Amino acid sequence: MQTSTGLHFFPDAQNNDFRNAQITNVAGNLNIIKSDSGLAPDTKKITADMIASATPAVPIVFKGREDLVEQGVAILCQQGLRFLAILGAGGMGKTSLALHIMDSDLVQNKFGERCYFIPCELFDDAESLVQGLIHVMELTMQENQSKQKVLLDHLQSAHVDLLIVFDNFETPWNHGNSRIGVKNLLEKIAKCRKVFLIVTMRGPDGPGDIPWERLGDQYEIPTLLPLPAKQAFKAFAGNKLQSSDDSESQIDSLLYQLEYVPLAIRLSAQHVKKIPVEALINMWEKDKISVLTEGRVPGRLTSVSFSIDLSLQIFKIEGKTLNLLSAISFLPDGIPFWVKYLPQMVPGEALNFNVSTLLESSLIYDQNEGLKMLAPVREHVHSKYPIGQVDVDQLEMFYGLFLKNLPRNKMEAQPKLHPHINNIEKIYKAQISSGHSKSSCVSVVNILYSFQRFDSVSMSLIELILGKDKKIKKGDEVKLKLRRAKILRQMGRFQDAEDQVMSVKDCINEEGNISQSEADLLGRCFDILRSIYYSQAQYEKAINMSLQAQRYFKQSKNLWAQADSMRKLGNIYFMQARYKEAFEMFSEAQQLFQQIGNELGVAECLKRLGDIYQMQGRNDEAIKRISDAQKQLQTFGNQMRVAECLWSLGELYRKQKRYDEATEMLMKAQKQFEEIGYKAGVANCLNSLGLNYMDQTQYDEAVDMLSNAQMQYQNIGRIVDVAWCYYYLGGTYRLQCQYEKAKKAFTEALELLKGFPGEKYSIGYTLLHFGYLFFDLKDFVEARRKYEEARNVFDSHGQLEKDVDRCSRALAELDEAVSQ
Repeated sequence: MQTSTGLHFFPDAQNNDFRNAQITNVAGNLNIIKSDSGLAPDTKKITADMIASATPAVPIVFKGREDLVEQGVAILCQQGLRFLAILGAGGMGKTSLALHIMDSDLVQNKFGERCYFIPCELFDDAESLVQGLIHVMELTMQENQSKQKVLLDHLQSAHVDLLIVFDNFETPWNHGNSRIGVKNLLEKIAKCRKVFLIVTMRGPDGPGDIPWERLGDQYEIPTLLPLPAKQAFKAFAGNKLQSSDDSESQIDSLLYQLEYVPLAIRLSAQHVKKIPVEALINMWEKDKISVLTEGRVPGRLTSVSFSIDLSLQIFKIEGKTLNLLSAISFLPDGIPFWVKYLPQMVPGEALNFNVSTLLESSLIYDQNEGLKMLAPVREHVHSKYPIGQVDVDQLEMFYGLFLKNLPRNKMEAQPKLHPHINNIEKIYKAQISSGHSKSSCVSVVNILYSFQRFDSVSMSLIELILGKDKKIKKGDEVKLKLRRAKILRQMGRFQDAEDQVMSVKDCINEEGNISQSEADLLGRCFDILRSIYYSQAQYEKAINMSLQAQRYFKQSKNLWAQADSMRKLGNIYFMQARYKEAFEMFSEAQQLFQQIGNELGVAECLKRLGDIYQMQGRNDEAIKRISDAQKQLQTFGNQMRVAECLWSLGELYRKQKRYDEATEMLMKAQKQFEEIGYKAGVANCLNSLGLNYMDQTQYDEAVDMLSNAQMQYQNIGRIVDVAWCYYYLGGTYRLQCQYEKAKKAFTEALELLKGFPGEKYSIGYTLLHFGYLFFDLKDFVEARRKYEEARNVFDSHGQLEKDVDRCSRALAELDEAVSQ
């Protein structure tokens, strides 16, 4: 059974009915559990009928747990192990799993009617457990006989295997001072060689000194995976659920926020019988935890809050332990690497003991060396036991130092930052909104901004600071606005990005005498405008903006910005296939970077010169230059540029028909682009992998990759790249003789490129290959038209002589075919 997000826990106890069935016969059980502690007020008076009433039926709705049931059955029947522990938080489906394991054919064949289910929430000590076992086993008692002796004699003398299920065993295990007696009883029962035991309980460990075999992963049973979670939600919701694209996405979003906790899924789904999904989403957003309740009388199976509070009571979580829990509930990422960071984040005494108590309760769990809490638990605890302002201030102070001390090498820093990023966003948003911030939140944004993967966090903080901080310095305000513009450009929101830049630029009078700092600011504005136009393939506008930026950077004497602007201008020429101008610009920028001692800039130019060699077919020279650049960039920790080198090397190996090496490089590049959150880079890799498959005649795989790349480009507004994907898809379909699909793809590409008349390389190649398609179909008139159009486009470019010759050869071949 795979876990969806790791080890998981959550509120439930009785029967994890949440996952699968509406357990109607639990009513008797819920009537019993009315006291504040959730325990029966007098367990000595419990009768056989009360036990029968508290024993649930096998759940009907049961999704995504089949593997776990098979594992449990195999442990008991095939491996012959006698002690199975089903562990986890309340609401995780422990009881449902136990019931389905008991009900399996193999278990029924092995144990027959000798399966006994004990709902332990009714019992608070060893004596009452013995009484319960005597009831369910229907043992006869003589006057003055020891109940425990009668029970153990019966179990010792058994000649055939029998199975006892102790459900919700945390109740007697943690009640008052009963643990020693309960432990002794359990271990005596375990010594009876024909007795097999299943125990379900909250916590990461089985009870007593018994070699329990845990179900699931090495700790506790996981939450559901997304697909079975959705199936369960729909099954619980029933016929009232109206399916549509909107409702499907809304359900997906809700289940993701619930972290696929079974009880939360069942309880939220019940509301859909009365209200639409959209209304349920609104309820969740307004008052999250109230959604996770069913009926008027709360119980462990009808209320997430009740189930969580039950854990708090059973495990006696109060005082400093409760304070720690409230602090963790405030943090979406919990406490990453808690052994190291917990004393700094939440200082206090007996921290390890408090952590141990919380782990035992399963209200938190240990995952990848961090302490985490599932969303439903987090929402309830934070609502009922909110963190104090002093603790939030402490967390802000910790993260201020944490960010300041990150490694300068971004490739080393990002994996250290990633486990904390949601905590950082939550804390600083809270501090900015309340006006309690003890430090400069602008400095936090300045650090986060250099990690593109966290653009959404940077954006949310920037917008909050600009909206809330009335005392912000003018320089900081301008810097944040320009950074906001860059992020908007990355998101494909080009008009919003341009409007933001212009709002800054228009505050400076360009006609008058401007200061050095104003010139530098104008240079930055024009540089961002260049990137906005460049991303939309509006190259002439981008060139004009780049030249303007260079003019102002010279005026401000910012040599690095001058060199960087030259490099970016070289990129524009490169995209236009104007390789002579690009080579000159990269070379000039490289010299200036060398002059100011900027080795990173030198390496970036070295890589781009290698790309030019690649386009000129000088592949060996290109590989050497790009490999050298990659090694240099690696030392600077510039993950973006390293990934670009890997991608370029993948393209080079593909052209050399070294397909395995190409795949390896492209997959590495894709992974790095994904790590830094650079969507265009991911799309580039998917596109290249598609071509790699196409070159190997693996056409179906090629179509999948190219279609995926096309969608990625579409999402970020890279329309010319979308057109290139259609062009490659057209070529792939043509090779498969799927001519109608090929026609449609080429037509779509040309339609998109109408908006980009400067894209002569793209337009020319699309026309040329469209001509090849018509040639295949023996439509020689249309083929000639496309060849001639392609030749004219290439010829008008000025630097595509080889491509002009290619069209001429195609026309000559066409003439020969016609003459025959």
